[in-house]
Amino acid sequence: MNRIEIPEDYEDRVEAARRAARRLPAGPVRDNVDRALAAAPARDRYEQAADLAERAQALTEELATRTFDGTDAGRVAWVRLDYLGRLRTLALSPTVDRLSNRAAADAIEAAWTGAEKTRSEHVLNLERAHPDLLASRMPDRKGDELRDRIAARAADRFAHTTDDDLCSAEVDIEGRLTGFKFLVPNATLDTECEELSARATATVQAAQAEAHEALAALLSRPAA
Repeated sequence: MNRIEIPEDYEDRVEAARRAARRLPAGPVRDNVDRALAAAPARDRYEQAADLAERAQALTEELATRTFDGTDAGRVAWVRLDYLGRLRTLALSPTVDRLSNRAAADAIEAAWTGAEKTRSEHVLNLERAHPDLLASRMPDRKGDELRDRIAARAADRFAHTTDDDLCSAEVDIEGRLTGFKFLVPNATLDTECEELSARATATVQAAQAEAHEALAALLSRPAA
């Protein structure tokens, strides 16, 4: 953030402008000048706001570099999400061949839940550690409207299935995994775990890409 350099004689200039404004004839021009001068920020308020803005920017930049991991109880699946909940990697243990299709899919869903929990807890901890940033948040009607739009589409689902029906993934409009299935019989036994991991990752990412397109269209829609 680039701070505005406030002149050392800022307060003197503002006071001089107020004296000059009092000499203006009554009317719209004087009213506009008075409003502008009334809105002139005090030095300490500006410095406080600038400090808060710099801290918020630093936290946002740090958050954008974060990833969040999760695994299932049996440590069969590992999921890594970025700060927006987009899938970065999905890895399966070689022991996945001991599991049924359903059990392996359950492991992936459990790992995803763990990663989402870690991501949510990190954001919550940031909010707890910086309550003054939240307290200084200005009312945001547009942001509230966008959140309402997303909430209204919470039941929407976006699915992708591999061309050979190996597996299928389903996500909500925000990209959260809502379902995963291995469709080919003995998929976990007949497919090498590295390939299975790669195919599962690509499938979820494809479903998330569809959800992202829908979300972008929803958010770009003009306000009612």
